[in-house]
Amino acid sequence: MAQSKVEEVIARYKPYGQIYRPGEKAPFSGTFACDRGTMLPPLRVQLSRHETFPEAEGLGEHTRWRGTNIQA
Repeated sequence: MAQSKVEEVIARYKPYGQIYRPGEKAPFSGTFACDRGTMLPPLRVQLSRHETFPEAEGLGEHTRWRGTNIQA
């Protein structure tokens, strides 16, 4: 029940583009951001193609990553 509520909220505020979950492989090399839905700043990770997306601290399986256009 709680899982479905979380998914409903995420769907309501879904940003444009593909969303990735922990354990999925990065489709391209680049920087990915996780908006934690709080007053905390977003987390960013730099991944190479086919690297696995991690879980964000404190979010566990509810972590969602999105691609950015940041090239660092």
